[in-house]
Amino acid sequence: MFCVNEDDETKRRVIREVCNLFSKRLTGECTTVELAYERNRIVESITGDKDPMRELKKISFDAALKMYPKLKQYVDGVIGEKKRLKTALRIALSGNSLEFGAQDHEPNIDKLEDEIFNAISTAPHIDDSSRVIERIMKAKKILYVTDNAAEVVFDKILIEELDKYAQVSIAPLSRPVQDDASMEEIRKAGIIKGHKIIPRGDSIGVWFDKVTKDFQKIWDESELVFAKGMGCYETLSEYPEKTAGKVALLMKVKCVPVSRDVKAPLGSTVIKLI
Repeated sequence: MFCVNEDDETKRRVIREVCNLFSKRLTGECTTVELAYERNRIVESITGDKDPMRELKKISFDAALKMYPKLKQYVDGVIGEKKRLKTALRIALSGNSLEFGAQDHEPNIDKLEDEIFNAISTAPHIDDSSRVIERIMKAKKILYVTDNAAEVVFDKILIEELDKYAQVSIAPLSRPVQDDASMEEIRKAGIIKGHKIIPRGDSIGVWFDKVTKDFQKIWDESELVFAKGMGCYETLSEYPEKTAGKVALLMKVKCVPVSRDVKAPLGSTVIKLI
């Protein structure tokens, strides 16, 4: 995915440099997010391409955008304040399946609608929805940390519901990295108006050693934080003092190590207060 359009010699050079990185840094003390951060920099420095997954992001984003009217109609048809929030939570959660590159997961764009509505109708394996909804209804400031590029279309459904209760700030990546959302996708999804957009840096998840000062400030000020995806799970587990029960994690379990750690089956979904 990173070097699909590069010539063979460039691919071999990337492989050599990444293998060298892993030989030195693949230890129990180095997280997968740290390794990905350094790997991405190696690929960019060799290829000169700072957005190698742009085409894949566009295809998945366009497919997600086509689903938005149907999803909006679906949530608008739900009667009851808490039921609407629960439905919006599941819609946002379902979008986390749109990730490319996870070891044990491969989304099928051709069957996206079936996958999404199946996810919406299936209860998460770990489900703190009721507790999260209570926190939503009491919060005045909510921070929303995005994950995958196409996923923000589904996030939009939940953010529109959150807007009824609190001031919502949105934190995409500061620039394109892998298939994650940056400012471009936030604009394309149409969720800039009425929100503070706080780019958080260029690392997957929430790696506090690398986040911007503005993001750190809004994190501290927010009473509730939505954190999407396994990257957030992996990074935030390193900072228990920063979560303190105010983070609502929404993710699909897409690799065996995370499955073991969170104690949820591969392919299952999680809504968890951490």
